[in-house]
Amino acid sequence: MTINPPLNIHLADVQSADSQRDVLELVKRCMNKDRVAQEKLYKRYHGKLMALCLRYFSNRDDALAALNQGFLKVFKNLKSYNSEYDFGGWVYRIVQRTAIDLVRAQVRYERRIPTEEPDASLGISPEAVKKLYAKDLLQLLHKLPATTRIVFNLFALEGYSHAEIADELGMSAGTSKWHVNNARKLLKQWIDKQ
Repeated sequence: MTINPPLNIHLADVQSADSQRDVLELVKRCMNKDRVAQEKLYKRYHGKLMALCLRYFSNRDDALAALNQGFLKVFKNLKSYNSEYDFGGWVYRIVQRTAIDLVRAQVRYERRIPTEEPDASLGISPEAVKKLYAKDLLQLLHKLPATTRIVFNLFALEGYSHAEIADELGMSAGTSKWHVNNARKLLKQWIDKQ
């Protein structure tokens, strides 16, 4: 007796392949300056990418400006997209780099190396985090100073190393560590108050 895998696995694979084909068709139409296709492509990725931009900016207007500027870059560079790779990841990276560039332009970085070392004992208890909703955490992130917020986003949410952050933002790895430590201290204080 042969046991067949559940039908939903096959449907998910088909839907994923169909989804990729739909995206590639939209990309082709966008290369031909089809405004309807551009709007569909924008709407398809708007939610996920707006959430990304909101992590870097403290207000929706700046986040939306970063998203729109990023999409302009996407549309201008569609011919350089390699269809062997995931289109969503390609778009995500362009919008992320656009947001980082815009934050970098808004903020002057201190070029000093902090004297204090990061304190590893500043972990936030899992119980405290569970009590907060994502919206509350986003509001707390927006209270962080701009440079600290972007470094913390890159380190804790995007998974960059301190060396990568230092290279990306033009600061030392020690300064990156200091900003992450400072963010943890501030977030811990604010979470404990709540």
